[in-house]
Amino acid sequence: MVSLLAYVSLACREELAFHGYPLRRSQRILGLWSAQLLIAIVFAGEHVAGGWTWENALLGAGVGSLLFGMASIATEGLAVPIGLHAAYNFCDLLRGGKGSGGVWMEVVASGSPARAQTVAMAAYVALMSLSTLAFWFWHSRRRLRI
Repeated sequence: MVSLLAYVSLACREELAFHGYPLRRSQRILGLWSAQLLIAIVFAGEHVAGGWTWENALLGAGVGSLLFGMASIATEGLAVPIGLHAAYNFCDLLRGGKGSGGVWMEVVASGSPARAQTVAMAAYVALMSLSTLAFWFWHSRRRLRI
């Protein structure tokens, strides 16, 4: 429960700091996707400052930022991106992705662990990208009805 509370608190801080006012203000000035990219790069930079490599920060946090930002724009609030962000981080903890043993363990049957990591990152990027597009589609359809 302590970990869950910590991840909800972290998600609240990060979503307020990146996908609240900064994203909305940037969107008015730069447009939707330019603002999204700017915030994603800054969000990745924060993770680099926390010890991540640029590759992991851009493919991990940067791609995640695009989803959380689009969820914020599409829903016109922060509740959904906070929930998505906290749920992702908590599930990543459960699978052992936060440097802990986790509840579930990855088993690499054949091949190298580096290849398994590459496949896992590709699956993450694909899932987050499809989810981002789903929120963009929802947002676009809502705007057409208004």
